[in-house]
Amino acid sequence: MAARCPKCGEKLHWYDMKAECRHCGVNIPNYDWETRLEEDNKVAEEKFQQLYYKLNDFRYAAIGTKLRKNRIWLTFLPAIGFILPWAQIKGELNTLSLDLLGLFTDGTDTIKFFGIFFKRLGDILGGVSQGAPYADFIVGFLLMLLSIVAIVAAWLLAFILFRKPKTKVMCVLDILSIGFAAAAGLMFSQVNADVSAVTTYFKIGNLYFNNASASVMWGIYVYIALLFVALVANILVAKAPVKSKELLEQERLERVRIKEEKEEAERARKEAARAEAARKAEEEQAEKVRKAREALASRENKKK
Repeated sequence: MAARCPKCGEKLHWYDMKAECRHCGVNIPNYDWETRLEEDNKVAEEKFQQLYYKLNDFRYAAIGTKLRKNRIWLTFLPAIGFILPWAQIKGELNTLSLDLLGLFTDGTDTIKFFGIFFKRLGDILGGVSQGAPYADFIVGFLLMLLSIVAIVAAWLLAFILFRKPKTKVMCVLDILSIGFAAAAGLMFSQVNADVSAVTTYFKIGNLYFNNASASVMWGIYVYIALLFVALVANILVAKAPVKSKELLEQERLERVRIKEEKEEAERARKEAARAEAARKAEEEQAEKVRKAREALASRENKKK
């Protein structure tokens, strides 16, 4: 929208550099500045009110109730499952363990496998055509990644969708994460059945497996159990009653009032303490002066 003179309404161009309007001669910055200042104040108040509403919504969605406070860490709890061992393939030459940091298993851990996987992504995905057990393991690994992505997204959406405190999107993502994890476990179980029929070696990236054995490990079960905990927490939050914006604003104003009263009481206490300290200092000073005068008077009497 083009700028216009606030008095005559004529259009102002980029070359109108002077403070005065070239059409009516009014000083544009100073014209009716009080009215414009009031209008700016009203706009600022409306903007701040909108900000307060958003902050209220965010605070309520995150930690507004005990249930919502607990939901934050309960939905983050499945992250523990990221470092636990999910599955393992052992061969005569290499061992591949889906254990993020290798804390519970030996061989190539998940972090190292990530490097192999993304470095040789085209070859690894292209090798799925080899069939079992290679394809089953890669599909299981991809399902594992999808499960992790889904639960991380569910946790983040608890904050992103703070304007929709009763949304069930997190519940849907939790269910998807459980489904992906369970499907990954089934694929890893199938790998165990597949490798028993393999008579020659197969490889994944630069890892070679001959006379291999595979197993699903306990970490995946713990992870799925934690996902169910997160799902229950999100279901309870979605079903819980929600406070209105007006009530949240009243609670915010009440918190502000209580805070201001505490600050005022603290200021009054400090002022009273300062006044008391000043009074005591004056009394001590007066006592010193009195004693000094008495001592002086005593010396003068002795001289007489």
